[in-house]
Amino acid sequence: MISVCLACFNGQKYIKNQIESILSQLQKDDEIIVSDGGSTDDTIKIISEIKDKRIKLVKLDSINDREPNEPVFRIMNRISKNFESALKHAKGEFIFLADQDDIWLPDKIKRMLPYFEHYCCIVHDCYVTDSNLKVLSDTFFNYIKPNTSFLGTLYRSSFMGCCMAFKKDVLELSLPFPAYPIEHDTWIGINALSFGKVLCLNDSLIFYRRHTDNVSSCAEGSKNSIYIKLKRRMFILRAIISRLFL
Repeated sequence: MISVCLACFNGQKYIKNQIESILSQLQKDDEIIVSDGGSTDDTIKIISEIKDKRIKLVKLDSINDREPNEPVFRIMNRISKNFESALKHAKGEFIFLADQDDIWLPDKIKRMLPYFEHYCCIVHDCYVTDSNLKVLSDTFFNYIKPNTSFLGTLYRSSFMGCCMAFKKDVLELSLPFPAYPIEHDTWIGINALSFGKVLCLNDSLIFYRRHTDNVSSCAEGSKNSIYIKLKRRMFILRAIISRLFL
């Protein structure tokens, strides 16, 4: 069974096409879990109009932002908790992450599943596009060189959630997410590295829309200050240390 976990917020412009690109690849017993982070547009209405029993809509509970004076961490925390909300409901043996505004290529799942025989987590490449799906680059790996080391991930993570899939064991190791504001994909990637083998797959399997307000550390040309970057790494280290002593 496959669980696709998608976090959304005010995604009315693209979310229908994204969900349809995913549904076309799923079997009847698979599921898409959509966690909504409090949309004020027609996102919920659009999702509800897609009459498919494989779609399960959940809503993010209210959360306390730990960094009220640092907007980048507030945003990061909300995105992370929104994905955690979806992941807590996942029942599948294999978990795929999805963003609300991308498009999956038709054979994404089929091409990834065989690799789970030897790997616990897979991060594939993607086509980088503008908001209209005009391809700007055939590979995101030109921007962020893929790596599967802890130190490399701590310095600059190449775990990009919309291109990730992992086994249920990795999810169980990753939950609950840390209290500190850490990117959901980086945290899952770190846990995957501690659990088993991770594959960086050089196949572009989605159209990834670029936005000027990316907050992920994977975003090309991050405008975050040195202070923010160092604090992010401190949060990751604190979370790892805390998990070790649970």
